[in-house]
Formats: sequence, structure tokens, C-alpha cells
Amino acid sequence: INRDAQHALEQDLCDKHSAHCIDEKCCKLRNTSDSINFYHGAEKADGTISVPATWAKFSEDNIRGSQHARANSVKLRDDAEAGLKSTAQEMWNHFISTNLAFHNRIAEVADAKNKLQAQLGKLLQEIFQAEDTIMLLERSIKAKEYPLKVAQTCLEARTKRPNIELCRDAPQLQLVTEVCTIDDTLQILKRCLQEAHDTLQMLNLYKSKLEHEISVKANSFIDKKCTDMCKVFPSTPQLIGYA
Repeated sequence: INRDAQHALEQDLCDKHSAHCIDEKCCKLRNTSDSINFYHGAEKADGTISVPATWAKFSEDNIRGSQHARANSVKLRDDAEAGLKSTAQEMWNHFISTNLAFHNRIAEVADAKNKLQAQLGKLLQEIFQAEDTIMLLERSIKAKEYPLKVAQTCLEARTKRPNIELCRDAPQLQLVTEVCTIDDTLQILKRCLQEAHDTLQMLNLYKSKLEHEISVKANSFIDKKCTDMCKVFPSTPQLIGYA
């Protein structure tokens, strides 16, 4: 629309310049001018296509058309600028929201890592206690084996008593009770030892998982890298297109 209005104005202006030069030349003609001559029948030929009213209206229409085109252009430019400003503000809002989300996520990862490390510390303490318990149980089992050997040795030796002396007397009964009691105790201790080993194995498995999780959290540098990349953002004039 602006190009059409410009073309119409330029054409009208060019025509008026040409007409002005012709009329100015005619105004300067005198009886003594060299360029005058006879042009028979010129007065009979109507060389006009407009009258003063249509001539004036044509120029006024061109002016009004150009004014209307300029008004539309100004409105379009204002609308475009308003749209660009709105888009730029929206992009800034998203930029801020994205950075905030990154910072929150980084803080969450750091907090999760700290919690995992605290849990790992407690787990290591439990592993230490489980290993200490295993050591104590093994010592207790070892300590019970000697009295059992003594009692069983006594029982085995007493089976060699001759004839009527092979009697189920009080010492015999006491030795049998002692062997049974020690053996029951040993079975209990061995079950506890097995449970302690199972517990230690489970704790070591959890330890491996926690260490892996901590390693993953420690190597989660992608969000930090993205945050570093998002530190610089175009200004509003740049986003609008003024810079």
C-alpha cells in the first residue's frame, strides 16, 4: 500500500513538474521570442482530459490515499512493535523462570547428595558395628568350642570305664547336660553369626547403591553447564530488533 501511494505521489508530482515547466515556458513567450510559430488548428483540438475540479480532486485523492497509507503503516508498525515488546517480555519471563528452575534443580540435587552422604555415613557406622558383632560372635563360638571339647572328651573317656563302673552317675548326667547346653548355645551363636553375615552383605549392597547414587549426583554437571550457558541473554532492544 505504501509503495502504491508513493508511486502515485511521485507520478503526480512528476506530471505537475512537467506541466509547471510548460506553463512557465508559455508565460515567458513574447512576440519577439524565437520559438514561436504557426500551429493551424491548435485551437480546435482539445488537448485536455480534466477540468479544474477533477484536476484538484485527483491530487487531493492522492494526498488522502498517502495519508491513509501512512496512518495504516504507523498502526501496523505500532502493532508490530507492541507484539515484539510483548514477545520480548515473554521471552525474558521464560528466561528468568528457566534459570530459576535450573537453580532450584541444582539445589535439589545438592540437597539429595548431602542426604545420601549422611545416610552413607550412618550406613558405614552400621557396617562397622555389624563387622564388630561378627568378630565378637566368632570369638564367642571359638571360646565355646574348648569347653565342648573338654566335656565331650570326658564323656568319651568315661565310656571306657570297665564293667559295672560304666554307670550313668551324676557326673555323667552333668557332662551330658553341659554338652547339650554348650551345643545349643553354639547353634544359637552360629545362627546369629549367619544373620550378621547376611546383614553385613545387605549393608554392603546398600553401600554400593548409595555410593553409585552419590557418584551420579556428583557428576550431574549438565544443569550447571546449562545455567552457565543461560547467563547471557539478549536485551529487549535486541530482541525487538533495534540493535
